[in-house]
Amino acid sequence: MRQFLMSLLMPLALAAALVPQANASVQYSLDDEQQIARLHDLTLSRQLLDIFLSKQKKAAAASGKQPTLQLILQQLLDDALMAEHARSLMTADELAPASRVGFAPEVERHNQLVSLLRGYFNDAILASVQQLPGQNFSSLVQWNSALDAAWLNQNFALKPGLTIDMTDEQRTLAAQTPVLSTELADGGNVTLLDIMQRQNVQGRLALLSGNLEYLQDQTRQYVGGLYVLHWSRQQLGAADWQTLQQILVNQQQRQRLLEHMGIYADIHDDNPALRARAGAIPQARLNKAWEHHKDDFRVVEKVRARHVQVATQELADQVVAELKNGLSFEDAISRYSQAADKQSGGALGWLKRGEQDHAWLHSVAFIQPIGKPSAAFRSPEINGVVVYEILHIDERIEGYLPVTDAGVRYELAHELAREDLQQELKDLQVALREKAAIQLNRRLQPAAAGI
Repeated sequence: MRQFLMSLLMPLALAAALVPQANASVQYSLDDEQQIARLHDLTLSRQLLDIFLSKQKKAAAASGKQPTLQLILQQLLDDALMAEHARSLMTADELAPASRVGFAPEVERHNQLVSLLRGYFNDAILASVQQLPGQNFSSLVQWNSALDAAWLNQNFALKPGLTIDMTDEQRTLAAQTPVLSTELADGGNVTLLDIMQRQNVQGRLALLSGNLEYLQDQTRQYVGGLYVLHWSRQQLGAADWQTLQQILVNQQQRQRLLEHMGIYADIHDDNPALRARAGAIPQARLNKAWEHHKDDFRVVEKVRARHVQVATQELADQVVAELKNGLSFEDAISRYSQAADKQSGGALGWLKRGEQDHAWLHSVAFIQPIGKPSAAFRSPEINGVVVYEILHIDERIEGYLPVTDAGVRYELAHELAREDLQQELKDLQVALREKAAIQLNRRLQPAAAGI
């Protein structure tokens, strides 16, 4: 324990480390050596901090940036403060929104908890499994042999035109149908509804297609997770177990707060708050941002080009090979081109951005380097005719997309909105830390560094 506590000590006061930009009310009042910090009803123990440190060490291994106990402690306290703030602003439905595509909030927390504890206790859990009869979970479960693919198809297979949501009758039947029996599950059974409610949209489709193999695989995974939780709960004790649940709720509610503010967008949707903030960015600020970042919007305005046009892929490949071996583009035009502009040297003139005629030709021409023949490429079929083209770019004129361009405005406005929201998040964190009443272990006082 002494080594663990000493690892938390710093040359400066831990209070300063916890709240680098604010003066939180920090008291060194915890006597129990297993208790490191307390914020309201959240008590962070030595083991809980170690669990999250272990997780982040594994996640950071690839980057080479190792987390510290101080950062883990501050992160967990910040999560608690942000979650408390979220609960004061948002409704229960906003804090735990239902998803027709992703996993339900409680399923996300269950999966996070299993992953967290499996990662920390992995060796000991594997050793405990080896002590089971058959060295697996088979002795802990009894499968429902009456549940087969035919029964699933009869009662749950999707009908044409129906959604992937179960009917009330199907939900009742699923809740009454055990997939297997095990003492690891509340009530002694893992039901079909338990497994269906744990699926995202792809999983629900698989189950409602009568996929018995998928159902059994998902049930095995779920039972494996139940074993991890059952074993770990015995190691942690009631207080740490309850705190661990609250930590995961805090993390989830903090994420919902970021969505509410407009800082985070779900992969399945945009963020209305971010969109509204971006739409309110004044034009003068957009103009100034465009001046600073206009190189990001550099485009080719027009190119002056010549071409060789032939009828077949074989001839086009031959021409390209001869050009690589030294044939001049002028000679290639005169020898092989079938285009009407052959007599004028195959000149296409200036191809300008935004022109609709032969847009396919423009799109290729704008990405070609100056002074080198392109590879041969096939034209779209126009009136039943297909030709093969080889381009030579003689000159390119570049410019900038204007700030009035819809794409430019979107990029600038959203980037400026994100900057504003990130600053608001920092300000909020400082304000919450200033009001926080944090209790720390007595041995973490700066004067204790010499013990």
